[in-house]
Amino acid sequence: MTSRSNRWMFAAAAGLALSACGGSGGGGTSVASTPTPPPPPPPPPTPPPVRIFANPAPIEYASVGASVAGPGGNLDTYDSKTATFGPISTNDGDQAHIRYNAGGYYEIELPGAGWDQLVHYKGIVGPTSDNNYFQPQDVAMNLAFLVTTSARDRGFTYSELGSWGSSAASRWGYVAFGIPTPEGAVPTTGSATFQGYSAGSTDIMVADNLYGGYFPLNVDGTVELNFNFGAGTLGGSMTLSLPDGMNPVEIGTWAFRDTVYSAGSTTYSGRFDTNALGQNFFLGRFTGPSAEETIGAWALPFVFDRGGESVTPDGQTHQAFGAWIAKRGN
Repeated sequence: MTSRSNRWMFAAAAGLALSACGGSGGGGTSVASTPTPPPPPPPPPTPPPVRIFANPAPIEYASVGASVAGPGGNLDTYDSKTATFGPISTNDGDQAHIRYNAGGYYEIELPGAGWDQLVHYKGIVGPTSDNNYFQPQDVAMNLAFLVTTSARDRGFTYSELGSWGSSAASRWGYVAFGIPTPEGAVPTTGSATFQGYSAGSTDIMVADNLYGGYFPLNVDGTVELNFNFGAGTLGGSMTLSLPDGMNPVEIGTWAFRDTVYSAGSTTYSGRFDTNALGQNFFLGRFTGPSAEETIGAWALPFVFDRGGESVTPDGQTHQAFGAWIAKRGN
């Protein structure tokens, strides 16, 4: 996204007043008045507060994320079409963290940096409360960012999903965050299905015709998690699609396998059922007072053998990674 600047324009006008005095047998004299100074330009409008959750209270949100080393600015690109991701990290120190403080604003902590107020992206002129493109206040434009998915507009109350990057950390990735479910608050009887959506990136590199270089092709999709709270079991699947104009290309559905979940636990993990070689995992935790929602991060290798009008498959194994959020439907 290119930056834009806001310019205030104003016009000044001065008037000249003439007055005449008459006298017996004499002439008149004209006197110029002092011009009226132009009004000052109006001040720039105060941007609205950053909005992520509908009714935030002071808290550091629980987060689950996955990230890679690489270009971290929002205009950075990779140098080669054959570039690949290095190790995908889920280590807490390699992820973005979000909190809402008692001062009434959000803060972000990026790897290797301290907490900084989250503000609207500095390249946006007149951001509204619906904006979902943010950055740390003390970082120059385009050198760090957080883009959320506005999950509140999809009916989510306790969870959010976003992508982020930091040039200073030379790192970028995806993070799901939300209000953690307390220990002992996860149901231990019955079962439930959670449905939601995923967002991520692949190492399919696409030419950037505007800035040069190559950028990773995004991927998104849906996720379903089936918990048996009493038995302590988990099943489910994730479906992913690549963008292709108005008709995304579905590249596959992968069932869960090797799941780890026990009755009453606030966390879970597992892998995807695929023979493709690469980094393969998912991990997550519940959010909401009684596990109403869940957040997760994932990595998935896949064979790129399905394409569309603008997405040309190469038959090679590629890597994808990202995050998800889902909410309980029953």
